[in-house]
Amino acid sequence: MGTFSSALDRPARTAAVIATEDEAITVAGTLAEVFGIPAEGSAGTAEARLDLLSRSGLFGISVPTEHGGIDVSNTVLAEVCTVAASRSAALADVLAAHFVAVEEVRSHGSESQRGTVFAAVLAGGRLARAAARRSGESIDALPLVASGLAWRLGGEALCTPCARHADWLLVPAHLDGGRPAGLLLSTRIDGLHYVANSCEPAKGGVQPAEHVLFKDVAIDGDALLHSAGETTMHGVPRSLDLLLEAARRIGAARKAMRHLLDDDAGDPLETGHLSARLAAAEAMAGEAGRAVDAAQIGLAGQHRINAFLAAAAAVAAAEDAASALRKAGGATGDPSLSARLAAILQESGRLRREEHRRPPEEEG
Repeated sequence: MGTFSSALDRPARTAAVIATEDEAITVAGTLAEVFGIPAEGSAGTAEARLDLLSRSGLFGISVPTEHGGIDVSNTVLAEVCTVAASRSAALADVLAAHFVAVEEVRSHGSESQRGTVFAAVLAGGRLARAAARRSGESIDALPLVASGLAWRLGGEALCTPCARHADWLLVPAHLDGGRPAGLLLSTRIDGLHYVANSCEPAKGGVQPAEHVLFKDVAIDGDALLHSAGETTMHGVPRSLDLLLEAARRIGAARKAMRHLLDDDAGDPLETGHLSARLAAAEAMAGEAGRAVDAAQIGLAGQHRINAFLAAAAAVAAAEDAASALRKAGGATGDPSLSARLAAILQESGRLRREEHRRPPEEEG
């Protein structure tokens, strides 16, 4: 299968089999403890941890049952990312990117792509994601230039931390005429260049995004995930992405709450108020997870709209809790996160107004 299958030219892995949702959460907690321990700076530390993650079986928990997985609920996926984020932001970022990319394959991949990817994922294979950039600014997608019966790809992206150690990289692109498409590329394909020399956390434990350059990369049809055009705006992968973003913010809030509770001089009233905010965010994430579950199996467009609105609300509630806990601990917020949240809320608000003005369907 050309470009697509080249990611399989790697040593075979053996991954554990996670059989239940409770086990998935337990494994996530164990790995979070490992990833949360500061690295000693020795060579290979990041690779060793990522290898442990691959062998844990956690990457395969969202694989559909018809492909041999246990297809955990999206509420459980969110809790897995929350547990991870409460100890290690880097682990949570890796898991969230992988789960969303798996959902992209589930939603838009061909039967052949799904069979190949899901089998590799169950064996410990990992997917990473790319965010397109141009001149240092974020853009929606990279352009594909026709070249005979195939395409060529050029540009740059910021990717999931340690993307070079993943098996596939999901890249947003658009074909001639602007039609959106996802590209599932081997992380070792010719023309793909990693700018940094290490994926060890930077000073302070922050895991940097992987800067990747695409230099005249040859793309064939087997690498394309055929999206459904405009319906992807509020499709299941988008809603899952928002849900797992909310989960990571809730995880960060739980971490801050632990520090607050460790402070013997803390104000009980403030603690109670912040605990209530965190509990509300957790409840909304659970509701959003159930809405995404319904969108995965429901055929009506309303299921997808409901999932997006619920996930957007969960992100807002999660950031509200996380922001309040950051302020309580004396930390400041990230302006880029605030700008992203404002864009999400503007989109969800516009959609809610459209839904409100839509005439009710005639009964009977």
